[in-house]
Amino acid sequence: MALTAPAPLRVDTGRPPLVRATLDTPATRNRLDDDMLTALTGALTAAEAAEGAEVFVLDATGDSFCSGIALGEADRDGWRPRLTAVHHLLQRLADSPLVTVAVVDGAATGGGVGLAAACDHVIAGPRASFRMTEVLLGLVPAVILPVVAERTGRHRAFSLALGAQHVSAEQAADIGLADQRTDDCRQELRLLLRRLRAADHGAVRALKRYRRELFPAPEGHADRALRAVAERLADQRVHERLNTLHRQGLIP
Repeated sequence: MALTAPAPLRVDTGRPPLVRATLDTPATRNRLDDDMLTALTGALTAAEAAEGAEVFVLDATGDSFCSGIALGEADRDGWRPRLTAVHHLLQRLADSPLVTVAVVDGAATGGGVGLAAACDHVIAGPRASFRMTEVLLGLVPAVILPVVAERTGRHRAFSLALGAQHVSAEQAADIGLADQRTDDCRQELRLLLRRLRAADHGAVRALKRYRRELFPAPEGHADRALRAVAERLADQRVHERLNTLHRQGLIP
């Protein structure tokens, strides 16, 4: 059975309790534009309401898992609702009553790193890589830094962002950015689902609620993130660089 979801996602229910959402715009490296953000948010909402659903899996087609937030096409104010939508999506993935899983078997860059990191479990395939590229564009990874830091620790997240470091699948597993590195993502997902089936679903939901109570999201983070990005975009050179790179097809 397929759940209704707008393009650019393919959303399917597998064997219960799995709902799978596949980012399916390989031509744009599965960027987080307005359509993708609307589709992802809608798919998660539908999955949470689906009878018997317990696990929400994100994966992608093509060579990229996700190339991040579409900033290059934004006008002076158009990026604000998009960044706000990304912030809310990451928070939803972390706080969802479903277990959220990212299966990354391609390049995750910029906001794509945050999309994976916000999930409860990250499986990194042989083609997976992670890179926060914002400083190369004159920006800061203001929206995604907290979810990356929650996995890697604060200084490690800062260091990865500062150097725009390329992180392989093996390195991601070593530093906690991924929970498993595997040559067979399907098999690893099957093993994870088997472990989750053995757990009491009510206890899993309670554990997720308790985690958020124990480690709450930074207060006022959304407003601070918007201010940080606004400060960078106030620099005309940064804005022009983004537009130029977008026209050249080098950024989403």
